[in-house]
Amino acid sequence: MLEKRLVTALFLAASLGSASLLYAANFNGAAGQHVLLISIDGMHALDYANCVSANTCPTLKALGNTGINYTRTSTSRPSDSFPGINAIVTGGTPKTVGAYYDVAYDRVLAPPINTTGNGVSGGTCVPGQPNGTRTEYEEGIDIDQTQLTGGSPLYTNPIDGGYLSIDPTKLPRDPYNNCSPVYPWNFIRANTIFGVIHYEGGGQACRLFGGFGSHRNVETEQPG
Repeated sequence: MLEKRLVTALFLAASLGSASLLYAANFNGAAGQHVLLISIDGMHALDYANCVSANTCPTLKALGNTGINYTRTSTSRPSDSFPGINAIVTGGTPKTVGAYYDVAYDRVLAPPINTTGNGVSGGTCVPGQPNGTRTEYEEGIDIDQTQLTGGSPLYTNPIDGGYLSIDPTKLPRDPYNNCSPVYPWNFIRANTIFGVIHYEGGGQACRLFGGFGSHRNVETEQPG
């Protein structure tokens, strides 16, 4: 079932482009080098304002006091985890990014080799022609979706994982590229802030957690 959910994003930074600051409610002109992005699923801007006013979210309030609060933002349409986070990290609409929901249908890509953890059936890939398959870019493509790390033995912290936990045999395949698996960062049609950071030689720390146990959104993570 498609459930419309709004995502409140707090871009807590000390310095951003001047054009972007036109709708900043509390920019103080300070300079800095880091950006912290916190996305809370289902949290409206009004919810944030209310919890700050009632002092029920003191940590977020403290971060907000030293950051930038944007008031001219809107959720993606449709509003859900996949298009929502992609809108935040690319600035693109679902149409531009090419992602409307976590699980969708692609008329060209071929099925994964193995069935995903959430039931996208594995199948064959016929090279050089459109195939058609459901796609999935969430916890079902993990090596082990019951683990918070995603199952890769390379992650020693039991609550921290990343792209190395993606099982390539559970990814849809590109029939026009030797039936190679299509990783999340190549599935979307727009550059992400992570890609820009990597291109410029920078580093990032990214932890994405969902609300259902081991759920991790992996659609925008990429190696760096």
